Amino acid sequence: MRVVVTGADGFLGWHTRVRLRALTDHEVIPVDVANWGSLPEVVGSADAVLHFAGVNRGSDSEVEEGNVALARNLADAVHRATGAPAIIYANTIQAGNGTPYGTGKALAATILGEAASAKGSPFVDVVLPNLFGEHGRPAYNSFVATFAHKLVNGELPEVQDREVGLLHVQDAAQAFIAELGGVGHRVVRPEATPTSVAEVLEILTSQYDVYRNGEIPALPS
Repeated sequence: MRVVVTGADGFLGWHTRVRLRALTDHEVIPVDVANWGSLPEVVGSADAVLHFAGVNRGSDSEVEEGNVALARNLADAVHRATGAPAIIYANTIQAGNGTPYGTGKALAATILGEAASAKGSPFVDVVLPNLFGEHGRPAYNSFVATFAHKLVNGELPEVQDREVGLLHVQDAAQAFIAELGGVGHRVVRPEATPTSVAEVLEILTSQYDVYRNGEIPALPS
């Protein structure tokens, strides 16, 4: 299967490419900012597109309109394709929450779903919770990475406590891979581990204290 991965150099895109190449025989075609113009060509011969490309920084209009524009680019590429490539979209629990990011992501889902319907392509709307994991960028990908970075640098993270659901980025990647080859339109909500912001900080602090003192904690049973 030929699988196009947009946002291929991002947090989730990178982890998904690694997992695809390690555990499957799929041909992976990465697309990111540098080669975004190749999207129509590569989608034209693809069996599926994992759409991770998104905008989460910038002015309100840049964030909202940026996510919509990326979806329109992909919808146009799917429309031009000779086949009917599946679209598997990285959505978010923030979709439709009234923020520019949530509004843009929700509109992008609508655009891609309509494009898939018009083409007769499968469409999977994967609604993701908060992600964390290796190579997460502080103050960008995950508050977990931000907390870890601050602790290592002797800073005290600011906590606005709330309940959150966390999903490791490799589990998120597997959720997308599992949808390859599916049919129809559906919404998928990968299961997250319930916790709180304060609890995450407490765990990170205790683990860092152990390493800082030169001890190696036991593996969890």
